[in-house]
Amino acid sequence: MRKKWWPLLAGAVMLLLAGIGVWRAALDRPEAVSEEKLNGPALNKAIDRVVAPTHFKGAIAAIKNGQVVTVRTYGYANAQTKQPITGDTLFPIASMEKPMTAALIAQLIREGKLNYTTKLSRFYPAITGADQVTVRELLNHTSGLAMDEVPPASELTTDKAALAYTVHEVANTQDKSFNYTNANFVLLAGIVDQLTGESFNQALKKRILDPLHLTHTYDYRVIPKGSVVAEGYKYDNGRDYVPEELDHKLLSSLLGTGSLYMSIKDMAAFQLALSDGRLLTRPQFKELTEQPDHDGNYSGGFFNLDEDTRLVVGQYDDFPNSFNTVFEAYNTNSAGVLMFANQFTDADTKKMAEEILGHL
Repeated sequence: MRKKWWPLLAGAVMLLLAGIGVWRAALDRPEAVSEEKLNGPALNKAIDRVVAPTHFKGAIAAIKNGQVVTVRTYGYANAQTKQPITGDTLFPIASMEKPMTAALIAQLIREGKLNYTTKLSRFYPAITGADQVTVRELLNHTSGLAMDEVPPASELTTDKAALAYTVHEVANTQDKSFNYTNANFVLLAGIVDQLTGESFNQALKKRILDPLHLTHTYDYRVIPKGSVVAEGYKYDNGRDYVPEELDHKLLSSLLGTGSLYMSIKDMAAFQLALSDGRLLTRPQFKELTEQPDHDGNYSGGFFNLDEDTRLVVGQYDDFPNSFNTVFEAYNTNSAGVLMFANQFTDADTKKMAEEILGHL
């Protein structure tokens, strides 16, 4: 999620795109995991084999043909109390929230309340150059806006405060090349607020959470007492579960872009509903997410790895390094893999997800 981290991801994605033909042809996978399509216990064993050499702690869900086919969990949500991770454990999802914000914007476009070419100046005229920034550019991170991802001096206690902070801190570079910045999606959350007459989180609940019966998704400020919440850790000097606390000041600035806690089961349900007509129709989803008309190949919350596969990655980098979320799926939504981690390791969760996806 942090600005300094995302250009590295974008560069990695571009290198991947450049060599994708050779890579796909070679099927350069670790020997421990084959490309055999699996189901049931065989799939679970294959996932366990991918995880075994690593110090991954968290949850993994696989979806196929409109269903969640398995959820595997590893390690503790709280190592001190030995509370195990389950499919209902709450994780901070970081940038995995962005597709949810994008879906709300797409719904409002469907309702005729704005379109992809609507200018930011309609909603935030005080931002320099807002009359030259479109909704599509916000969704694609090609707006020219830039803002460092660092915690504010004090926690922002309301959505209004988070929006005001972004409007004050964001800068317009006028460079329309791809530049991943959370400010784009905070402003999109503000647009949802203005067009619905509800707070962003109220609109999210009304339009996505309640219709899909997602009962394990909360803004970090309103997590119910008694919820099982994943604590943050890192693997360090041969030790698992070295504590790494998440900075709530940072979370408070990430409205619509990384302030949610969610279970992996809820996220799997959201991803399945995103293009099957419950949230968006397939053409609406395609219009939102398959417009990689720029060097970042990013649109509507997703990186487009190639014509078949899309990716979402979320993490808080130095605030802290512990949490990591990944979703890699085929653009048809015929299969996908979710990974929620609460311990930072050297394991490449994107590659692990890719290996598991090969079995679906």
